[in-house]
Amino acid sequence: MIKVEIALKPVIELLCFAIEKRRVVKFTYYSKSSGEAIREIRPYMVIPNKGGNIELVGIPLEELNKPIDFREAGHYLLTQLLERIEVGQFEISQETFDDPGAPRNIVDDTQSKVVCRFIYDDENKREVKKQWLKIEYI
Repeated sequence: MIKVEIALKPVIELLCFAIEKRRVVKFTYYSKSSGEAIREIRPYMVIPNKGGNIELVGIPLEELNKPIDFREAGHYLLTQLLERIEVGQFEISQETFDDPGAPRNIVDDTQSKVVCRFIYDDENKREVKKQWLKIEYI
């Protein structure tokens, strides 16, 4: 069981929906090095990070040009994504994918506790979901 602020419930539900439906997500991203940019990713996991914050993990589309073992996943705090949603800078695309673009063992054999994750076609959805963290919204 993990305790999460109630304000993050819609974001978690939205991201888990995008992962389940295998939809690319687009949002405005800010970094010190590149400034403001539109980020498009294949989301594959929502997890608590080592700092106790919840984050979305996904492969940016530009990383798909690299060999799979050299792709860098993006990690995005849900609090930041909530801000993007509130100002209309977040979108679930109609574009879908069959594979998240990350090495499979990172997705289906992760050592992290997961809120939700990409489920491969050859996996049993019920069995996978049994392993997910239960959330208590506070």
